[in-house]
Amino acid sequence: MKTQGVLLLVLASIAPGALAQVAPAGPLNLNQAIEAVIARYPSMDAARSAVDAARARILQANSSRLPQLTGQGDYLYSSLRPYVAISIPNFPSGAIYENVQDSYGVSLTASQLLTDFGRTDKLVDMARSGQIAAEDALEAVRHQLGYQTIQSFYSVILLRSSADVAREEIGALEEALRIAQRKFGAGSATKFDVLTTQVRLANARNHLTDTLASLEKQENGLRQLLGRDPGSPLELVGDFDASASVISESAAIADGLVNRPEMKVARDDEQTAHLRFESADRGNRPTLSAQVSGGMENGVVPDLYDNRGYLNAGISLQVPILTGKRVLGQRLEAGAQVRSAQARERELGDTITTEVADAYADLNAARARLGNSDTLVDQAREALALAQTRYANGVITNFELLDAQSALRAAELSRLQARYDCVLARQAVARAAGVAPQQ
Repeated sequence: MKTQGVLLLVLASIAPGALAQVAPAGPLNLNQAIEAVIARYPSMDAARSAVDAARARILQANSSRLPQLTGQGDYLYSSLRPYVAISIPNFPSGAIYENVQDSYGVSLTASQLLTDFGRTDKLVDMARSGQIAAEDALEAVRHQLGYQTIQSFYSVILLRSSADVAREEIGALEEALRIAQRKFGAGSATKFDVLTTQVRLANARNHLTDTLASLEKQENGLRQLLGRDPGSPLELVGDFDASASVISESAAIADGLVNRPEMKVARDDEQTAHLRFESADRGNRPTLSAQVSGGMENGVVPDLYDNRGYLNAGISLQVPILTGKRVLGQRLEAGAQVRSAQARERELGDTITTEVADAYADLNAARARLGNSDTLVDQAREALALAQTRYANGVITNFELLDAQSALRAAELSRLQARYDCVLARQAVARAAGVAPQQ
């Protein structure tokens, strides 16, 4: 069983009909959003169906060890009836037939496998390993959807906050434009001041338009995950908690190599491949079974037309002698699958190590930016207060005041982005370490 195949099908027991479920109306926090997505997303149904299919394969593999009962009824019409003619003087001639023209029979046959020297046992073990792989692949799908929801949720929060900052900037620029136009009318400001403010205001409105377009796309993506219609209300409750602690990088790597669902699936695939090899190695072993059959039929000499019951019992031993290299081919195939699974596991281990290292690099950078952004916002606010005082006293121009206002908005946006990056980097560390999605 290949990892990708399991991942595409892959299941935990969530109530039937989850596909039709949608997220509850009203405000949603992050944990509620994750639960709603996992409860109704189609790929979860596919994963659960894969687990059901794996359980069914266990029943199929185990069926060879259970008693088998077969019923049979038959009818045969024969136009050729060999006979022996009998002729006795002074008596009518006659004939003794060897068969009847219409023969009937009903029978029941019971068979029981006594032993196949471990071949069925390995097939059952292989099917059980497939079920474990399907369950781990389901967990991988759950993790993927959970972290996809986290990123979409926080992206909506970020863009909504960015839109609020853009609106504040537009409000400040509109007020600055009114002041500039009033001063221009009074002759204390130039046309350049008015035009400069108008250009900045137009750019700010364009930036808000772009932000709102990106926000609409992110909201539609989150609605699609939640099973809501496009344009439906989407009220979210949450903020960027950038203060949460994370485990050390070495511990995250160790946890990821053990707990990542993808790594579990890779190990399951290797175990299944080993069991397939052991099953192939038993492909030429004998099979010992017992059979009992009984029934009723006519056409039995000497009373051809009487229905007679019968009972047969026996033991059979089947020993493969020549298999046309079928067993050898199965061994070679299973051995290649073992090596392939081991190679995928090694590759995934390297990938997890790299992902953890990258996540910590992003987290450290985001934390550094966040620490600088707080100072930057304070400095920008102080600079704006000084600029407003100097502008009121006629010391600086309108252009310099607008620069100070824009610097404050840019600092606030930078802090928002740093908090967003810090939260997502922390979630990336958790995902790389195999931690279940959570707030």
